[in-house]
Amino acid sequence: MIKLLCILAFLLVCLSLNAQSCIGCWGQNDTVPTLTKQDKQALRLYSKLNWYDFSTYKFKGNGKRAVWISYAAAGILHGGREAYHAQSNVFEKAFNAAPLSFFGSEQWKRQYFNRDPEIQAHKPNVFNGFRDYWHFSGASTKYILIGGAFTIGMSKQPTKYKIVDTLIAFAGFSATASLAYTLLR
Repeated sequence: MIKLLCILAFLLVCLSLNAQSCIGCWGQNDTVPTLTKQDKQALRLYSKLNWYDFSTYKFKGNGKRAVWISYAAAGILHGGREAYHAQSNVFEKAFNAAPLSFFGSEQWKRQYFNRDPEIQAHKPNVFNGFRDYWHFSGASTKYILIGGAFTIGMSKQPTKYKIVDTLIAFAGFSATASLAYTLLR
C-alpha cells in the first residue's frame, strides 16, 4: 500500500503544472495555463485574505442565486413534509385534497397496487419519489441540497466565501421550511 502511494505521489509530482516543460511531449505544445484573478485568489496565490476581510465577496456569480433559490424551494418542500408528518390531513384542510391523492392523508396507499395494502403487493421502489408527496419531498430535498453543496463547493472563490454562501443558503432553507410548516399548520 505504501509503495502504491509513493508511486502515485511520484506521478502526481511529475505530471503537475510545475513539472519540467517539454515542447511537443505527448503530442501537445507546452503552454503555461494563465490563471485568472479568481483562480489565484482561490488558490491563495493572489493576495492573502484575512479571515475578517470580506471586501472582495460578491453576491452575484458562480450560480449563487440559483443555489439560494433552490435551497428556499427545498425548504418549502421540507416544511410541507414536516407539516404532513405532524398532521396527515394538513393538505386536505389547506387545499381540499382527496385522501388518496398525491397530497392526501392516505397517500401512502399509492405505493401499493390498486391502493390496497392488505391484499396487493408493494409497487417497485424505483418510482417511490413520484407517487406521493412524502417520498417526493424527501427525495427532492436531498437532491437539491446535494446539488447546491456541489455548486458552492466547485465555485472559484476562497473557502471562507464558500462557507458564507453555504450559511446564506441554509438560512434560506431553514426560514422557508419554518414558514411553510407554520402556514400549513
